[in-house]
Amino acid sequence: MKKIRKKNLKPIDIDAHFKYVCPNVDCGNIHWLSLLEAKTNNFKIVCYCGTVSKPRTIKKIKIEYVEIEYPKIDINNNIKNKEDSSQESKQELPLDLLQKCVKTLVTYGFTEPESNTLIHYSFNQNPTQNISDLIKLALQNIGELENVKY
Repeated sequence: MKKIRKKNLKPIDIDAHFKYVCPNVDCGNIHWLSLLEAKTNNFKIVCYCGTVSKPRTIKKIKIEYVEIEYPKIDINNNIKNKEDSSQESKQELPLDLLQKCVKTLVTYGFTEPESNTLIHYSFNQNPTQNISDLIKLALQNIGELENVKY
């Protein structure tokens, strides 16, 4: 059985629901509408209190994807900042350690540039020669990469 990995997978359909509150101040009941109902012209909500309300019709929902910009890496695998290329790390990351860590993260489903970035960032936080500690720290830092300044 061959496993296929697909990157940049996009959804084929949307199942959204919208929460509305009854406009009657004395009532305040919650009503949930599906996307289809919210897109329907002249759709009306009839509340238990007897209030009939018409929600604004939703035309479309736009999905915006995050564009990840990876830092440039030179031949020596040092991370370079676009604005300031003179920043150097305090301690050099050994090439063999980097390659082993990147290879491990690639098996977890990361791309090589992502793995490279994670390992460099983790090494700058905690310069260690222990592969398992470095990978563990890299996995903990996944959510922080959006705010990283290189």
